[in-house]
Amino acid sequence: MFYILDMHFIRDILLLGTLATASLLAGCSSDLSKADMEGIPLTTEKFSFFGSIPLIVGTDSTELSQDLLRAYTAAASAEAFPRERCRGIAAIQADVQQNSERSAWILGATVIPFWPALPVDETWTYNLSARIFCDGTLVKRVEFTEEARVKAFWYGMMRSDLLNSASSEMHRKLVQRLAFELENRQADLNSASDY
Repeated sequence: MFYILDMHFIRDILLLGTLATASLLAGCSSDLSKADMEGIPLTTEKFSFFGSIPLIVGTDSTELSQDLLRAYTAAASAEAFPRERCRGIAAIQADVQQNSERSAWILGATVIPFWPALPVDETWTYNLSARIFCDGTLVKRVEFTEEARVKAFWYGMMRSDLLNSASSEMHRKLVQRLAFELENRQADLNSASDY
């Protein structure tokens, strides 16, 4: 009797361990439309200056989160671009470039369910294209590119965390670059006199 209970107990523990490992490895997915905007000012405006900003990855498109829209809106100050006269249009095109050949580790995924090792070495690129119109006339057009390299060995939550972190950092840099470019500053800011 004890032998039968022990076998059932061991089987249950193994099953629970397998399910826990599988959920850990496959539990989180990447969400490139969100970002941690710590240290980036967000607007309190009700509507996004750029409307909805699509993030296009291949043939898929998703809209940025409200916090990201607020950060991109704050980059275009209401003083420089009065909201009653000006409107912006923006889009982000994402691209993924493999930096190395596919690993032989991928063979395990074809045979064993929840195979945990799928190494990748990728470069993610975000291209932001934004245009601002005031009174129906194009007054500003900017394009920025940010890149991040993602190297991961394990599949699942750890890889998703790396990709989410890289995406968040690229959004943060794009917002900062957009804010700098849209500042109301003099044209000769970069030229300095020696006297």
